[in-house]
Amino acid sequence: MCGDINIDYLTENDRKRQLDSVLRTYNLTAIVTFPTRSQGISSTTIDNILIDTSKILNCTVSPFFNGLSDHDAQILTIKDTNLQSQGHYVYTTKNINNYSINEFKISLSYETWNCVFSLNNNPDVDTLFNSFLNNYLRIFHNHFPQRKIIKKENHNSWITLGIKICKHKRFLGTVMIFLYRNIISNIVKSWLML
Repeated sequence: MCGDINIDYLTENDRKRQLDSVLRTYNLTAIVTFPTRSQGISSTTIDNILIDTSKILNCTVSPFFNGLSDHDAQILTIKDTNLQSQGHYVYTTKNINNYSINEFKISLSYETWNCVFSLNNNPDVDTLFNSFLNNYLRIFHNHFPQRKIIKKENHNSWITLGIKICKHKRFLGTVMIFLYRNIISNIVKSWLML
């Protein structure tokens, strides 16, 4: 994934940390480390390429100065790609159920929010909100931790639902033939005994 994300990756800042946190949940990493926009004496890296580093191991990114915009392009070169399936894929999820929701609510009710209210002298709303959000997310992630799930890919992807249903019908047909043969043979035996 790539584009102008308007978050400067040349400096450490809260927006960058928050975006990186979200990207990690999808196994994505920003890989551009050089300035992509220059104006006067300032340079920023607000255009970025996001890749899944678990699948793309060997790549390089280089700037491309085209002179058409104040944003420079980037060229991503992927080396040694393995386009074949690895047989599985990993995704992250959270276990959210009634018990964990109730425990989360209880923890929120016991929270004093001193970290937020102690900043009353600070008129900066962003600082107050970030303090609240950090505390809230700490409780949230404590009660709903991430867990990785490895799901194996179906190597028989050509087997459609129709084929699976036909397989089941064939089994049922075989069972019915067996039952009918037994029933008919029992009827024939009873007639022969007459």
